[in-house]
Amino acid sequence: MTTITRPRSFARLDTAGALGTPEESDLTGKTPEELAEIAAPWPAEWLFPPEPWEAERVINLFAGPGGWDVGVRDVLEYDLDTVGVEMHKDASATASAAGFRRITADVRSLDPKHPALRWVVGLVVSAPCQCWSPAGKRAGQDPRNQELLLDVFTMAFEATFGHWHDSGECSPCEWADHCLICSNPDWDGYAGFTGPLLTLDEVRAPIAQMTDERIGLLAEVLIWALTLTAQWDNLRWLAMEQSSALPETILDGIREELWSADWCSAEYRVLDAVDYGLASRRKRVFLMAARHSYVDMAALTPAEPLPTTTAADALGWPEGISVNTRGVRKTAGGNCWSADKPATGITSKIRGWYWEHNKDRKFSLDEAALLVGFRNGYPWTGSRSSCTQQIGDVVAPPMGAVVIGSLLSHHWEKPLRRYLADIYAHTPAEPEHTLAA
Repeated sequence: MTTITRPRSFARLDTAGALGTPEESDLTGKTPEELAEIAAPWPAEWLFPPEPWEAERVINLFAGPGGWDVGVRDVLEYDLDTVGVEMHKDASATASAAGFRRITADVRSLDPKHPALRWVVGLVVSAPCQCWSPAGKRAGQDPRNQELLLDVFTMAFEATFGHWHDSGECSPCEWADHCLICSNPDWDGYAGFTGPLLTLDEVRAPIAQMTDERIGLLAEVLIWALTLTAQWDNLRWLAMEQSSALPETILDGIREELWSADWCSAEYRVLDAVDYGLASRRKRVFLMAARHSYVDMAALTPAEPLPTTTAADALGWPEGISVNTRGVRKTAGGNCWSADKPATGITSKIRGWYWEHNKDRKFSLDEAALLVGFRNGYPWTGSRSSCTQQIGDVVAPPMGAVVIGSLLSHHWEKPLRRYLADIYAHTPAEPEHTLAA
């Protein structure tokens, strides 16, 4: 057995990792049951440092039914030791049935300082996007809500790194009792970060003033990234997916806090999955950050353009099919799209879409999922409405492959071309079952 220890000498608080104050944990002689209890809800083996040949440990927050996971495992054919956290029971069950590890819990109920997370090197975050997307009520676009969110970002830094402490002592009215520098009896006058000045509960408190609490879920990307960085200093990369309507002010706020925590690089770009061979449009913004290196945004661009895939080609439909999305309702954008082009953005409403000339011909689950990049037979779990909601919200696997591949300098283009050729080659023209409206 391995003993988790921490040097007793007082570290200079001028870099991340020196801020954490974990208690020593002697795991020698612990039974498997005892280790599982200590590690819960994380894997027991995560209490120990990984062997050099073992896969990198990754946390996936708001992990959903497996979009990022499929992108890594099935598209890239790459091995990461990932544990996802997902509150939605059906989405969690879907991912588990597909062979991915899930903790069914609210992200906010878990502690980023848990000792089992000491050797985590990657963080993936896909907070709910309804409050930002034009398809939702867009409460995130309200200036007051954005102001509160930016305040939470700042407080997340204060709860992890604190403030930069110059060579003088903290004044009595400030943080003298909490500062990890001048409260140290062996302090020799050097500068550094004060260390945590707030609790995570205090960080999240302003979220209660927002008109939609889901806006505040976006702050978890910083709460977890900064905590893991300050506590352990092993986190090396971050990938975040969100609605393409997320304001640049918010994206820049995330980047600035990461830079303040001495992250080397944090960049973002709006990507449309149709440009990467997907048979439907799916525009999202992806933020990519690296702790000790620069993010290569050029790696997101394929050497050669990927072929455009129409919905009809992907689904094996005949030419000339028009899909009705809104029944007899007329909208500025129309209520139909041509299957001889890539499909419009897939949402949970696909459960009611049908062929314009045949109202009884609706989409099967396999067809709906295929349009966003999943193989036939993926084990969607739950009611029809729940399954289509999962499909509408999920990160498209091809995009997960592109983003993670680019971050980890793992070539994604050839594997993606093979994957798309495979999943779009043998789809039956008629589904075995269709979705009720």
